[in-house]
Amino acid sequence: MTQDPADPESFDEFLDDEQADELFDEGLDEEAPEADTAEQRFDLLRLRDTPLAERTAEEADPADAAEQARVVDPGDDEYR
Repeated sequence: MTQDPADPESFDEFLDDEQADELFDEGLDEEAPEADTAEQRFDLLRLRDTPLAERTAEEADPADAAEQARVVDPGDDEYR
């Protein structure tokens, strides 16, 4: 999907696995250890808002389901 800077709806906040593989398929930096880059990528992927189980519309209010699916960084002091 192409992104149009004038249309905010054309930007996807999260990448699909296939898109992420294409984006991160570039070679590793010579100075960056593979373990460090893997750990940094894991930290970014860990913060994705993905539900543990899919719910139907009848089971939960959409706003409640979105709030419960939100991932919060454990070190985030601003979240209440």
